[in-house]
Amino acid sequence: MPAYRHIDPAVLFQATGRDLEMFRALSQTYLDTAPAMFARVEQAVRGGAAQAIVHSCHTLRGTVVLLGASALAARLAALEQLVRHQGVPAANWLDETAALVGAVEQEVRRSMLDYTGAQA
Repeated sequence: MPAYRHIDPAVLFQATGRDLEMFRALSQTYLDTAPAMFARVEQAVRGGAAQAIVHSCHTLRGTVVLLGASALAARLAALEQLVRHQGVPAANWLDETAALVGAVEQEVRRSMLDYTGAQA
């Protein structure tokens, strides 16, 4: 099994009390809800709505932290801080973040199939 680069499945597995069924259910919940959460981030960034950017990033960040997606969580936290202090993200922020969101999603799907908890 290839190593995970964008998530740490053990984080969610530990949060579920080492319950593999719950791990998979919460992973599926992430897959079901994350696209809409990121769409709200995109909409807020494109609209330049600072409060909406902060709120939507914070919401998505709270979810990805449970997946051990530390790079994505850090990126979202950095945008929150940037918006609070400067107001506008860099033009390429959405594209780079969308790629990271996609990589996290891919690894979450893979973890649902092959993560057994033995690695935790």
